[in-house]
Amino acid sequence: MTGKQLFEHYQAEGSGNPGSDASYYAGILFQSLLIMGEQKTYELLEEAERTGKKLDLNYPIAASQGPSTPDQVILV
Repeated sequence: MTGKQLFEHYQAEGSGNPGSDASYYAGILFQSLLIMGEQKTYELLEEAERTGKKLDLNYPIAASQGPSTPDQVILV
């Protein structure tokens, strides 16, 4: 599957299950679009699919230090 197809798959999976892990992951992917743009998000999704990993958000400060906005998308 292409990155765009993977993105659409995860978005469809998450939209029917509010509050689920699928919905949470769909939100991460949407945030990735905002941080990195479509092309890089799709490329990272393809890499995640090949390596058995998932995308996640990285925050510049620890949650214990206060609210923060994600600044990077990483593979985990």
